Amino acid sequence: MKASSQLIQVAIKMGLLGALMSIISLLILFYLGRHPLLLNPVLDARWPLMGLFVFFALKMLRDQNNGVLHFWQAMLLGFLIYMIMAQMAAAFIAIFASIDATHFMSSYIAIATEQINVNKADLIDKLGEKTVTDALAMLPNTTASNLAFDYFLKSMPIGLILTLILSTLMRRKGD
Repeated sequence: MKASSQLIQVAIKMGLLGALMSIISLLILFYLGRHPLLLNPVLDARWPLMGLFVFFALKMLRDQNNGVLHFWQAMLLGFLIYMIMAQMAAAFIAIFASIDATHFMSSYIAIATEQINVNKADLIDKLGEKTVTDALAMLPNTTASNLAFDYFLKSMPIGLILTLILSTLMRRKGD
């Protein structure tokens, strides 16, 4: 089988599996009472999930190619995986947040408003009063697509950082 088709197959397989796990982690966090979109970015479930799926995909492709994995292949594979994971999870968020019965959107707005009000003095010092006031005014107008797009955009640097590190560590050239 051609290396490019192997790469695409591994990316789709691991990307979809990773997306499923991301969606499950979003649901678990939400139903445990921790809104997944309002967590500290360092504690975000995307870090370990993307890291695991990119790592195992790189290992799988390297094993299929007799121990050879070029940096460009690793970067492309990692990029495809985190893009699939981010797009599928963002699509899920857009659908899930638009269903009123889930209270995903309303709880997001309520918790975000509460967090801003609790930390208002610190936020005003760091960002300025106009920025904080504008954020509070815009929060009630947040849509499901806003949340989905925000999740997608915040997934990009996480995926890129992990892919760069893992691609560097996992690459191996043939003898």
